[in-house]
Order: sequence, then structure tokens, then C-alpha cells
Amino acid sequence: MKPLIKNVIVAINGRQSSTHAAMYAIMMAKSYSMNIKFVFVVDTATLNYLSMNNLLIQEEKKHYEERLLKDGEHYLDYVEMLARAKGVRCQKELRRGAVFTEILNAAKEFEADLIMIGGNEDQVNKKGLKSFAMNRDENEVFANSSCPIMIVQKKDLEKEFKVF
Repeated sequence: MKPLIKNVIVAINGRQSSTHAAMYAIMMAKSYSMNIKFVFVVDTATLNYLSMNNLLIQEEKKHYEERLLKDGEHYLDYVEMLARAKGVRCQKELRRGAVFTEILNAAKEFEADLIMIGGNEDQVNKKGLKSFAMNRDENEVFANSSCPIMIVQKKDLEKEFKVF
């Protein structure tokens, strides 16, 4: 019998919540012998839009893209280091384009059974109730994914990860 979840894509974006998703994926991979791939997307679609509408000059666009590429490499190296520290093999990929499109393409190419996304930090509205808001890219991934999506929101995950 084939396992339900064998290949997992984890969307990395530099927020602490995406690092938490990576930690959770590492623990799952170690427990259930899953393959994980961390994906960071440099949002060149937005940079191109800003440049086309003269909100960024070409030199600024190039500078921002270079900076985002370096940031992406840094975040991917960090989550890869976390995986290695737990004895988990992983893949990582730095992509360029529209974030949601590239996450979905990566999932299709990797034959992912699950996409993991970090949940937002606790947000409290005016009535004192916690709320969850997804950004546009996360909404698009949810609307167009052909595989299940997991949002990772777990208190004290870093503590659990340290002793795992």
C-alpha cells in the first residue's frame, strides 16, 4: 500500500511562520520517511509590474532582485541546515516568477502529495478574537492546488523541534 504522503513541498518566504512549517515538515519527514523540498520564490512578477508602471527604475529592480535572491539562498540554506541537524535529507530550490504559480509548478514537478505553508502569527482583531488572514499568493495556492495543503500553526514548535 502506497503511503498517503510521500513528497512534501514547503513554501519558504523568510517569515518565522515559514520556518515553523519547515521545522514541522522535518519532524514529519523523520517520523514518516517523507521526501521534503523547500521552495523560495523571488517575486519577479511583482518587480516587473512595478518596473512597467515606472514605480521602480531598472537599476532599482535589478538591485531588489539580487537582494531577494541572496535572501532566498540564505533562508533555504538555513532550513537545509535544520534538516541536516535532525538527520533528514531534503531538496531546496530557488525559483523566480509569480509566487503562487511557482509554488504550484514546483509541487507538480516534485509530484507533491502535500504543500505546507506557515500560518500567520496570532492576529487579534478589535473584538479580541484571533483571526487568520492569508495573503494573495496563499489564497491562489489554496484555490488552484491539485494536492492537499497544510497550514502550520503550532505553539512552542521551536521547543518541540529542539528535543525532537
